[in-house]
Amino acid sequence: MFFDKLIPKKLLIKQEVCSVEAISDELATTYHYTVLKSKGSKLEIAFKGSVKDLVELPKQVLKRKIPIVLVINGKGVIMKKVDRTEQDDQTIEQTVEQNLPAINKEDFYVQVFKQQNSAFIALCRKELVDRFISEFSIHKYELAGVLIGVPALIGLQPLWDSFNTIKTSLYDVELSNGSIYKISNEVGGDDTLSIDGLTLHKENVLGFAAGLSYLMQNKVAANVNASLEDVSIKHTEKNKLKLIAVVSVSIAFIVALTNVIFYTEYFEKNNTLETELSLYQSKYDEVNKLLSDYQSKKDLIEDVGIFNKNKISEYADKIAASIPEEVTLTQMYFNPQKEDIESEDSLVCFVAKNLRISGNCNKSLVINEWLNVLKMQDYIKDVSLLRFTYSKEGVLPNFEIRVITK
Repeated sequence: MFFDKLIPKKLLIKQEVCSVEAISDELATTYHYTVLKSKGSKLEIAFKGSVKDLVELPKQVLKRKIPIVLVINGKGVIMKKVDRTEQDDQTIEQTVEQNLPAINKEDFYVQVFKQQNSAFIALCRKELVDRFISEFSIHKYELAGVLIGVPALIGLQPLWDSFNTIKTSLYDVELSNGSIYKISNEVGGDDTLSIDGLTLHKENVLGFAAGLSYLMQNKVAANVNASLEDVSIKHTEKNKLKLIAVVSVSIAFIVALTNVIFYTEYFEKNNTLETELSLYQSKYDEVNKLLSDYQSKKDLIEDVGIFNKNKISEYADKIAASIPEEVTLTQMYFNPQKEDIESEDSLVCFVAKNLRISGNCNKSLVINEWLNVLKMQDYIKDVSLLRFTYSKEGVLPNFEIRVITK
């Protein structure tokens, strides 16, 4: 995947590993286990021991899902040292073909352990290796890698500078110039090894070396067979998926937590604003009602003409002074009420600057002359005869005049 390079390699391994050296003979298989734990720059041995059955391994290995590096040793393992140079550009397949031409690669798992000027070829029959892998799988252990033979000791190379010989469970290993010079049957001597403040028994040396190579991400062996390489690849991919899942969940949690924080903050702000809005809304409604009442009353007062500079009562006096003798007034309305206006409120509307004059006169000529006189007045904008009816009875009004003042 494109983001593989973005993931630090140290995150693709666990900081705890169980190395198991499986030694087969004619009678049974012995498992020497060493559980290593990395704490920063320090390394410690959490558990070590030997068992005859995988179920006897420490329960913490299965409970904490500690990965296992398997080292197969003893019966069925063949090793051969070959010379090489740093400029040697042979592939591992070519190296095996050149040095072990009679070996049928379909029957064996083959690994090549390269050193500065030499290499060790280690091989084991597939039936034996597959049986070990199957047994670990059946017991639900997680294999992180498989190494064949004593050359797995190369994983200890960063710490062996002060040693000439290192004893392992079955063999003595002679060192020279920082490389494995010779592997021989053990000849006796001290069975313990003190290295970097840790004391190891010979049965735990290969396991310690294999575990150290895992923790340091030091690939000590090249696999000729792809199926054996797949063991470590599957472990790495599994850890990669776990890491991606953890990162994804972490990001989702951070996003959710951020959303909760922002939601809580804005929810409180929203509640505060809504409270203030409800308070100001009631005040706003009160102000609007006051403004509406004020405008209604103002319109009413203006319609009545109180603010008019030319008082309509003065106009009425002048109109009364101009009434002919033949005319008898019966009614005079100041600012009469508007007619045919439907309103939802109870306010009465009036026509400003209007006078309605009703009276009685049997002579239309007199009425016409009076209208002409009124039209000539400078305070009158318009005069119109709304109604004239000839009536013999002098009591009832028979005419109605509308006067509009300026």
